[in-house]
Amino acid sequence: MSERRSAPSRTGLVHPPAPVLQVPHQPLVRVALVHQPLTDPHGQVAAFALRDMPHQARRDLTSDGGLDAAYQDADLVCLAADRPLLLQATRRVLVGEEEFVVADLPAEQAQLGQVQPIVAWRHAHALRTSVSGFTGTEAEVVLLPKLTMVAIGADVGDNQLGHLIDLAHSMGVMVVAQRVRTAAEHRRAFDLGVDLVEGRAMPDGELEQGGLSAGDISCLELLGMLAEEPVDYEAITGLVACDPNLAVGVLHLVNSAVFALPAPVESVRQAVVMVGPRLLRALAATSLNQARRADTDELWHVLAQALACWELSEDDTGYTVGLLSAVIDQRGVDPAWLAGMAGLSPAATDALVSLGGPVGAALEALRAHEHGDAQVALDHGMDPHVVSRAWLEALTEARGIATALTTDP
Repeated sequence: MSERRSAPSRTGLVHPPAPVLQVPHQPLVRVALVHQPLTDPHGQVAAFALRDMPHQARRDLTSDGGLDAAYQDADLVCLAADRPLLLQATRRVLVGEEEFVVADLPAEQAQLGQVQPIVAWRHAHALRTSVSGFTGTEAEVVLLPKLTMVAIGADVGDNQLGHLIDLAHSMGVMVVAQRVRTAAEHRRAFDLGVDLVEGRAMPDGELEQGGLSAGDISCLELLGMLAEEPVDYEAITGLVACDPNLAVGVLHLVNSAVFALPAPVESVRQAVVMVGPRLLRALAATSLNQARRADTDELWHVLAQALACWELSEDDTGYTVGLLSAVIDQRGVDPAWLAGMAGLSPAATDALVSLGGPVGAALEALRAHEHGDAQVALDHGMDPHVVSRAWLEALTEARGIATALTTDP
């Protein structure tokens, strides 16, 4: 850190004394940010990306000020989750010194002459830079030795993609495949040699009915009880007390940093009341998440979708529907069968299975948002910026819960 402070100033390195990127002044716009994982061939999340998602409701380009304001509102440290975070570059991002940030330049900006000195400055100070939409132009190749990674659209032909991968790898630069939607496209990208794939894959193959353990059935029963009004705490306590995993889980949660109590709670009944419906649903999600307690990232996503669906729909049912939808994606379970097992109401079943009603509309907008598609939200009369804010705030809240639930007692 001290070496960085004693290095030549950035002003001296970026001449002439004009802004690094020549972007005309524009009014602030309502930016919609999409947060996506970058996964390796083994399915492990190696980094995250936070990008602006243009949509037809915005008639102007995103200004640096609009993106910077959106970044300032977001909890970037939380969204990074102890890994690199690719941020769509602004002038402020490019001259920032946060070591977890990877300043991500769109390919068209990589062509600008003013970019080369600042990329060189970042490289000299062990700060990471990437280029998205890499096509192998001369200007991009000049930057390659000073880049950490490049992102390439996986929709290019196999020969072109293979050539660009070889070019980047020859310079020791990692390659990320973008615009990958299906599990089959994920496999193709890795077969061609990419290092990471950005985004979540839509599940393929036939959906299953059954295959749930006794513990999973208990969790579904718990979700059904929590959907009833009023909540029957006597029945819930009885169910939790009869399932060792739920009993241990609720005691572990109430005695975790989420509550930070001065003295431990040892009564299951007391723990159930203190935890409350919201976190009991999260506890059920832990078991339904294939009981892989070490996989905080998957549980984080499940809980975030539940919280965001709840917020957007303004309906308590949205939490359960959002949660079960994420579980369906991860486990390949038939939605109608799972809705029946959970004892959902007809309206909740319609939302989960057919994306019907306000809850279904909120769920559909969220699922599209995760894949960088703002049009679905617009079709439902929703502001993509509002969907984005709900998702990012849900991610921030869900991270702490997921960490507490997946940390060994």
